[in-house]
Amino acid sequence: MTQTQQGQLPFCGLTLKMYSTGNKAPKMEYTASSNKAKFKCTLTKNMYDLKDIGIWLSTPQVQEYVRSGHLLKWGSKIIQGEKNQFGNGLELEVTYFMVKPFGGNNNVNRQSYTPQPQSNMQQPQEQSYQQAKQGIQLTDDKLPNSPRDEIDWAKEGATDFNPDQYEQELS
Repeated sequence: MTQTQQGQLPFCGLTLKMYSTGNKAPKMEYTASSNKAKFKCTLTKNMYDLKDIGIWLSTPQVQEYVRSGHLLKWGSKIIQGEKNQFGNGLELEVTYFMVKPFGGNNNVNRQSYTPQPQSNMQQPQEQSYQQAKQGIQLTDDKLPNSPRDEIDWAKEGATDFNPDQYEQELS
């Protein structure tokens, strides 16, 4: 992939053209035949079905954008084409395109987004459970101290419920 003279990558996206029906909302204003409509890559000019977006993302040209930290966005624009016997010439272009992330840091460390495997999963659960219990307690209910206690507490049968005791606690 060659960069432009300013050192920036050229526009990269998949564009689908939809044609005006002549109708107004709430009817469909633009349509495209599902068996003929294809997305066109702005870089390679190859055509892709909607189900092939993953294939497009894995092409070497697009992977250069992914590695440089670009993100995907959807956009659309209306273009005035030539009027013909079938319609008023309006076209809607829907594009799935790559953009630089806001903030200027294009070298995104992908590993920072990848969860690291834990050898002992019980410890993080205990820690997050205790953190959740910290703060203001809004009820006088006795809460379990750990996830294991909560499981034991939940195993109490429905027959353990005493409506008389419940009424006394409410008053």
